[in-house]
Amino acid sequence: MNTLMRSIKLFRPLMALVISLSAMTSLAKSDELVIATTFSPEATLAIVNSWNARPDAVPIRTINRTSASLERLLDTEALENVDLVLTSSPMLMRHLQQHNRLGMLEGIPEYSQRLTPTILTDSVAAVAFSGYGILANRKWMEQSQLAIPKTWDDLTDSQYQGMLLISSPSRSDTYHLMIESLLQQRGWDEGWRILLSMSGNLATVSSRSFGVADKIKAGLGGAAPIIDNYANILLADPELEFHYLPDSATSPTFIAITRYSLAPEKARQFIDFLLSEQGQQIFAESSTGKYPVTPLVENSPRKDQQSQLLNSPKPLDVQLVLKRQRLVQQLFDAAITFRLTESKDAWRAVYMAEAKLKRQLPEVRRLLTAMPVSAKESEDPAYYSRFEDNRKAEEEYMRWQRFFQEQQRKAINALEAIK
Repeated sequence: MNTLMRSIKLFRPLMALVISLSAMTSLAKSDELVIATTFSPEATLAIVNSWNARPDAVPIRTINRTSASLERLLDTEALENVDLVLTSSPMLMRHLQQHNRLGMLEGIPEYSQRLTPTILTDSVAAVAFSGYGILANRKWMEQSQLAIPKTWDDLTDSQYQGMLLISSPSRSDTYHLMIESLLQQRGWDEGWRILLSMSGNLATVSSRSFGVADKIKAGLGGAAPIIDNYANILLADPELEFHYLPDSATSPTFIAITRYSLAPEKARQFIDFLLSEQGQQIFAESSTGKYPVTPLVENSPRKDQQSQLLNSPKPLDVQLVLKRQRLVQQLFDAAITFRLTESKDAWRAVYMAEAKLKRQLPEVRRLLTAMPVSAKESEDPAYYSRFEDNRKAEEEYMRWQRFFQEQQRKAINALEAIK
């Protein structure tokens, strides 16, 4: 009994110390703003530095992760004391909203709300936006005596065989939105024809969107479709060149306050700062690689491109993106990521046969660009529902795999018949 009492006496001060340290940690966390973001540290550097330069600023700490990783983090009870979420992914924001992880946002100006999907406006603000284009390594292209590609169609040209990079929509929401914009603008069948034709020219499928830009800079690839903010912050390098896709969709940068923020008032001050004239000026300068949501001055060299992006003839249907999110992700991986070696081999055989015949082989190309999911199915809620059931989803994946294998078999047989 005496031993027990001595243990309790020793335990009490230890617990007091733990509680004290816990309180100190909580206090330290409340003296900073923690931003969870899908952007790279380089992409947020100008924003953080501008905020920290204010005399009354609360220091910012960023957690830079993929969208999927942030989903897992923010689904936990602790939320790692995250105050704000900064991302270009409406899918991530919708997930957090549906799981009651975001606080309410009121009084957001119209110039921000017009770029925020209606289903998100209660909790999310748009503070900037980007567009999509093609980043190229000029030195690589000059050494290969090739023109720099500027359109999706250019990327399907056999002269770029083994030179292109891309990331998967299952690994990067940035690429998911870029690929969805292609599928919506050019149509389901034509969009996939372009992607599958382009797959024959890929060097690899990168795991991160900003990793694609880094690889192009390092000379590990010749060109890649990419979001402008990752390209623009690298353009001080004279060996790099970036061109916007002619029909680039607009990709807003969203911000929201988490429901469990330790400093919601300071978090709101940060959002108000980004939407203020001073904050928008940060995005008006090219150091962030983005555009402000307020109009640039008339003599700005970026004014025309900002206007073109804001007035995209066919804005992205975010509702459709959300509905078929899993479908597009899994289909891209089944068609391209997991079959990259086989696909490159098949297209190499096509290119060799066409070079020998000095003409294209449209029938063979059609076999290699056919899809197991029709345009009608791609917008059919009854079809989406299959992916909510693991057994039915697995059956579909197996059907897709058999389809692509059969199409490639037919293509190789057709090539052998020509010889």
